Amino acid sequence: MPHQALKKYFGLNEFRPYQLEIINHILNGNNTLATLPTGSGKSLTFQLPSFLLSHLGTTIIISPLLSLIRDQVQKLQNQGIAACQIDSTLTNEQRTKNLADIKAGKIQLLYTSTETLGNPKLLNILKEINISLVAIDEAHCYSEWGHSFRPSYLSLPQLTRAIKPHAILALTATATKKVASDIRKAFRIKTAHHIAASPRRDNLSYTIIPTPDKQRNDQLTSILEQPNHLPAIVYAMRQKQCEAIAHHLTSQGIPTKSYHAGMSTQSRKQIQDDFLNNKNKVIVATIAFGMGVDKSNIRSIIHYHLPKSPEGWMQESGRAGRDASPAHTYLLACADDITPLTNFIRARELEENSINRLITTLTSQGKTAAIQPYHTRVNLSMLTSTLDVLLAKLELLNFSKYSHTTWRYIKMNILYGRTLNLTDYPKSHRKAIQHIIQADDRYDLHNATQDFNIAPEKLYHTLTEIKHSGECYMRFSGWQKHYKINKQLNNQQIKTLTSELFQYHQNQLIHDEERLQEVVRISTTRSCIPLQFEKWFSIQKKQHTPCNNCSSCNGDKRPTKLTHTATTKNTNINTQQLETIKEFLLKKKKYIHTPAQLTCILCGIGTPYIRHYRLHLHPIFGTLQHHPYDDIHPYSTALLT
Repeated sequence: MPHQALKKYFGLNEFRPYQLEIINHILNGNNTLATLPTGSGKSLTFQLPSFLLSHLGTTIIISPLLSLIRDQVQKLQNQGIAACQIDSTLTNEQRTKNLADIKAGKIQLLYTSTETLGNPKLLNILKEINISLVAIDEAHCYSEWGHSFRPSYLSLPQLTRAIKPHAILALTATATKKVASDIRKAFRIKTAHHIAASPRRDNLSYTIIPTPDKQRNDQLTSILEQPNHLPAIVYAMRQKQCEAIAHHLTSQGIPTKSYHAGMSTQSRKQIQDDFLNNKNKVIVATIAFGMGVDKSNIRSIIHYHLPKSPEGWMQESGRAGRDASPAHTYLLACADDITPLTNFIRARELEENSINRLITTLTSQGKTAAIQPYHTRVNLSMLTSTLDVLLAKLELLNFSKYSHTTWRYIKMNILYGRTLNLTDYPKSHRKAIQHIIQADDRYDLHNATQDFNIAPEKLYHTLTEIKHSGECYMRFSGWQKHYKINKQLNNQQIKTLTSELFQYHQNQLIHDEERLQEVVRISTTRSCIPLQFEKWFSIQKKQHTPCNNCSSCNGDKRPTKLTHTATTKNTNINTQQLETIKEFLLKKKKYIHTPAQLTCILCGIGTPYIRHYRLHLHPIFGTLQHHPYDDIHPYSTALLT
């Protein structure tokens, strides 16, 4: 039956390796974990069962990648397949129509995001209809030891069980032994139903080129000028480096665009669309680019700098050659990258007091609590990922439970030529809304109780109802996350929990350093590179054979140690640099309270605190980026004493 469906619906005669085994598990109602390399046809393992199990209901695909959701839904709809999406990108009209179609059983494949699945309106509909399969993409995001842990994944086991699917399929391209164990336990997957393929792809060559920093541009140009090496993605460490590399390549006659988080959403979308449509042949990007990009004919991936982890290296490289034709991956390996990458890890170090203040802020509010992530990150000097992980860990420890989000501030105007009918709302709400409309500045909803005797959340609910009427312009700001606090702790319990979280955070930093060290080790090994990936991911095979298609197998001679640029070996700060730092502190010292803050500025690490006070725009930012964080920190301590 699967072979007939493969030919009928996809026009294919043969399955790729492991696809049929995974599909048979799903058809038999077995929850399954599939660890398959990028480009191995993961989407077919849930799209084909959606046809064979259509009599059992709708197939739900959960993905964190909104661009992937949009592209796959559009592609399926163009093929006449009943697919739709429910996520934050839809208008109210689109959402209403899609929800109605889902409820009526008209949808075969529903794509949604991890955050949207928990929406009560959608969840209630899904509980009322039959669900044949739930496919969870990027499943490694569930594990706190995965390389891109996402707290929104924590609720998925409970949510998926609530809608009672025939089977659950967890999909990922990368999973270490620990991560795979976490996923199987969470989604009740038997070890026998874990299909783990080698990350090796026969059409993909891995080439490591030891390259001094000053020679990287020339080496990159030489690679891209080779036949059959375009389209290509070049991965760089920083946003400014993306722009500089793109400028260099363009000047050498290779038209190139840069792509990074510092660009506007519209610019990024245009660049991505042009790349997908072959209008741009080369993109230089941070690792933000590539996830969810459905482009099968990428011929080369070049890591201009060392990757942060084997997982990232393999996943990013796997974006080449998804059409099964020969493709190339390169690493321009330089020891100069080790210091800034290590510095990024060091910059995530926390004072125990910061964790204590976070827990105290939550417990002091009673049975429910709200925090503003932006201001919390700034006030506690935490990176975004650090705060997200700590909040997720508190949920794992059953201290708190995320409930919903709101906005704290509102600016509101009635649109020209429109009228606003408030007769259906209580008098206190009408009074509050009139005040907000007439106010020159934004209104703080935290003042609603004092000003109008209305709970802030009730007023927020009224405002969102009015917004959907289309009669007003509203701009919300001050995003807030709300939690239910399950445990009220005394001072000693807070201290104990703080210590536990601090140790957990330290262990994560150690784990990240181990990942970076493994990248360096693989970069200098004489052994087969895909074999090294197999060992890292604990791939069980009867026989591990060399790939005969990488630098090591081809006999390329590489040094056992990566070389440093001569200027990066001297970590001493000279007199002129010290004077420049002192001048900076004279002007900005009121913003610099800790040695860690000054060290991050000097090493070029833009924390939320630094960006809030725009210190990253000062010329001194990043002037010592090639110096180890641990070497600069003592200077910062002395200068602030």
